[in-house]
Amino acid sequence: MLHPTNRRSTILVPLPRSLYFVGRCRTLHRSPHNTLRWESRPVIRYALTVVIATLAVLSSSLHAASPVYYFDLSELHQADLKDPAQAQRAWDVMHLTSSVQGIVNRNRSTLFVRFSPNPDDFWWNHLRSEGEWLHNRPVKQIGSITELLKVFQSQLKGTVVYDPRVPATSNVASTIAGVESRVCLRYDPSPDSLYSQVSHSKLSFTANEYRLMNDDGSVMFDATASPTSDAESPDVAKRVASAKCNAYLWAKERYLDTGMVSKSELAYYIDLYWLRCAGNSSVLNSTVMNHDYFIANQSFFTDLHVWEDEAPVDDPDQPVGTDTETLTQLLAAMKQQADGNMYYMGGFIPWAYKYTNYGPAGSHHEPVATEWKLVKMLSANNAILDADALGFSGMANASFYQHHPQPEQYPLQNKPTLERLQAEGLVDADGKVKPATYVAFYMGDYDSAAWFHHHVPLLWSDEAHGKIPCGWAINPSLDRRAPHAMYYARTHAAASDYFMSGDCGAGYINPGEFANTNHADESWQAWIDLNKRAFHKYDLSLTGFVIDGLAPRMDAAGLGKYAEFSPDGIGTQGVYDSALTEQALREHQLPVVPMATDLYGEPAEAGKRLAELPSGQAPHFLFVRTILKTPSWHQQTAEQAQQHRDIKFVDPYTLFLLYRLHHCP
Repeated sequence: MLHPTNRRSTILVPLPRSLYFVGRCRTLHRSPHNTLRWESRPVIRYALTVVIATLAVLSSSLHAASPVYYFDLSELHQADLKDPAQAQRAWDVMHLTSSVQGIVNRNRSTLFVRFSPNPDDFWWNHLRSEGEWLHNRPVKQIGSITELLKVFQSQLKGTVVYDPRVPATSNVASTIAGVESRVCLRYDPSPDSLYSQVSHSKLSFTANEYRLMNDDGSVMFDATASPTSDAESPDVAKRVASAKCNAYLWAKERYLDTGMVSKSELAYYIDLYWLRCAGNSSVLNSTVMNHDYFIANQSFFTDLHVWEDEAPVDDPDQPVGTDTETLTQLLAAMKQQADGNMYYMGGFIPWAYKYTNYGPAGSHHEPVATEWKLVKMLSANNAILDADALGFSGMANASFYQHHPQPEQYPLQNKPTLERLQAEGLVDADGKVKPATYVAFYMGDYDSAAWFHHHVPLLWSDEAHGKIPCGWAINPSLDRRAPHAMYYARTHAAASDYFMSGDCGAGYINPGEFANTNHADESWQAWIDLNKRAFHKYDLSLTGFVIDGLAPRMDAAGLGKYAEFSPDGIGTQGVYDSALTEQALREHQLPVVPMATDLYGEPAEAGKRLAELPSGQAPHFLFVRTILKTPSWHQQTAEQAQQHRDIKFVDPYTLFLLYRLHHCP
């Protein structure tokens, strides 16, 4: 549909992703809503409108008629990962497939991989049902790796072969795969390896092989640091005493510093070191199937330690702090490339395998503290985290789902008003809150596309869904990789579903860390701009949980900035100074409510603990966090709590409005 939008007669033309290249023209520009925008004289504008609209319709028709290729890899879950040969084969197949998928799904949804029957089967069946996105798309089955490569060989420009002696080269290979449309292969010359199978296949692209090792087979990246005398040479001066870090620094110079990778997205996933841990892992938690989205979007991949006081378990001989210094350089380079905007990082600390004190992971730092250290580093460099944490860390097909259409806005119809609260008997005619203990659930933690994608089918099909107030804490940034799940959640919402952001707004970040940088004003503005767009799209006005972690808590100015996009309030990890929260209420009408507790366990136990929470003089307000719990669990927990204490359970928006009315009438 064509429609004028302002006094200058600007025309907005919806344009399929397959035609976005047109936006590079000097007179056409990409708009924030996947449209093209231009101004011109009426006759020329009309002619261009007709041409572009025709192209858009033709492209959409061709896309609707084009087949979806379906490749079943679910048998990989049966591999005995304690057998090194089976673990290697599983990794190799996943890495090759995710690189192919990222390349061929870059501009349209072409290849779907059945990796985990739950939830892949749900999404596949739902999206192909009548009236849904893929309903009219024909399906073609792919039966083997050989067939996969044959079908898509015209889109594959070569292979990138990485060195198992330097595990970090697997992530470097994924970076190169995205930039150069190459298939990722682990070097293994044994006759039955996937590398040998592909190299000897005589497919057109296999002749163009790029090896991350020297021509004579020796390692390309070693642990030799540059001598001080070579500091004048930029190619030599950046070498450090770590093969792992040298691989990433090499990739940084060639792909990140030159602007060849994405300026808005970064990937942080475990490298080939996973093979050393595979016997105590699963193919899902290898997270190599998560690479497809970031390869499609030409992202830079990394996996580095965050603690500067120790060497990592995967590179114990490096000088202490080398990993952390390298990561700092990468994040700073991404910040510079992002041109003042926030950028996005997918992934998480591989806490069961590296960088923490969990089992063999080799650190003396706790997993949560290590998570917080990573987020603190990201926040200092204007990055938000999409936190694919173990054990629901694996997610296939994000490169496919990224093309799922979305409306410009998802309206939230059920926000409470003073009149409604008076009608419900929670507020009297004079605007005073009735004495009671009010409790609302923060239902999280949906700060990971992988977790969200996995759990939406389970939560929305729960028997209590729609019967109780549900306060879903979902980060808007998840729509990059899980727009299908976001669309499903919002279009299948019941009247009792309430949506707020998770931690800490549009994405996971420590906003208080901005104060520790020399660009605080610029970072705050980038954060505000991102959140205003996201909160408008999802009709949000409540931030469920601000995590401070290892960063400073926000000051009065920071709370004032949150009031610009989250006027109905913020929940906090810790208790803020009462004078500060009173100032936020007085100056910005912003309720700041600390999280009362985290609830877990069986409903009887959780309900009893909830009823035992201390309360002050009524009315009292308790905001309570849960993680991945069903509506039924919340219903049963509330019933158990009410057996011990008189509690009124409300939705989060009601709780925060009651808090404001009571403290700032």
